[in-house]
Amino acid sequence: MIWKFSLYGFLKNLRFFEPFIILFFLEIGLSYFEIGLLISFRSVCINIIEIPSGASADLYGRRNTMVISLISYIVSFAIFTFSNSMFLLFPAMFFFSIGEAFRTGTHKAMIFDWLKTEGRLKDKIKVYGYTRSWSQIGSAISVIVGALIVIYYNGYRWVFLFSIIPYLFGVWNLATYPDYLNEKASDRISLKIVFIHLFTVMKKSLKKYDLRKLIIQNTVYDGVFEVSKTYLQPLLKSQAAALTIIAFFSTAEANTAIMVGIVYFALHIISAFGARNAHLFLKISGNEQRAGGYISIIASVLLLTACFGVFIEQYIVSIAAFVIYYVLQNLWTPIIVSRYDDLSDKHDQATILSIESQTEAVGVMILAPIVGLIADKFGLEYMFAVLSLIMICLSVYILKSKGSLSNI
Repeated sequence: MIWKFSLYGFLKNLRFFEPFIILFFLEIGLSYFEIGLLISFRSVCINIIEIPSGASADLYGRRNTMVISLISYIVSFAIFTFSNSMFLLFPAMFFFSIGEAFRTGTHKAMIFDWLKTEGRLKDKIKVYGYTRSWSQIGSAISVIVGALIVIYYNGYRWVFLFSIIPYLFGVWNLATYPDYLNEKASDRISLKIVFIHLFTVMKKSLKKYDLRKLIIQNTVYDGVFEVSKTYLQPLLKSQAAALTIIAFFSTAEANTAIMVGIVYFALHIISAFGARNAHLFLKISGNEQRAGGYISIIASVLLLTACFGVFIEQYIVSIAAFVIYYVLQNLWTPIIVSRYDDLSDKHDQATILSIESQTEAVGVMILAPIVGLIADKFGLEYMFAVLSLIMICLSVYILKSKGSLSNI
């Protein structure tokens, strides 16, 4: 099953558009504030849809829920392909949100359920890190293919259409999962049952100090990461324009695609290494609390470095900081997801991990329009400085807080 879990992550991350989506938005004339509104809209939709999604997965079958997720992505990619204005981008984001909401937490719960069945729960960080590394390898390959598509078609639009192909294979892969991973707690479809299950789990979650603290940490850290990584693509475009590194291609899109391809490929390959060794980082740190504190401190330094690079117009400095930042994210996620699993009951896993994903969406929903406006009015350097300050506050909170998170 590990190779099937890994194949899912590999195919899911063959999103050929991902390294170019912000450049696509800029190409059709959107401002950073409008881009921030779109990202915030996506996060609001994810939050609303994710309210019943995890509970639905626990009640009506996780594999069934994952298939709905991938089909929603496919619809989204098709709409993006033919979008020329904000009017069509909102429904594209809506279907993308359905895919995200029904996916996040559900597949992780299936992995942990399989580990419990096999008696290998002690290996969960190692196994999840391994499957996540294949997701990063998929992202690395996706960048190269996406860059070639952009160069061939001299634009960013067609990368959305080609992204449909691996998602069709993803549906086939999910269909081969064993039936026990599609366990249903109820055969009767009812919104009332879904919401009763959801609020029961939420009530239990809020009573646990460790889980409340974990939710706060995840909201801030993942929110800052998801918002800040949006601005790597404009930095790469600026660097490509400054270097004019490729003499063989006459268009700015081709030069940018090659710069994006080189950097994102390296970024994802290094991130794959980070994900596979998350369990070693945890061992060196001693426990989850110190590991989280160390990661957030380093993240704040990297955001300050990105700020400095933009300020002196040496974009390569900012780009290098982001490469390291991605590695940190792939240390953070396996550790934090494992901790969520520690604090959840077997039949609540997808719901708890859905709540984990919702916290990220809340952070993005709040931060995206604000930092977009700061970027428009004052520049990227001030935007990075604000995000760094937020991350410094998180570091202090993690390292000074008390509770059983310090126990492994």
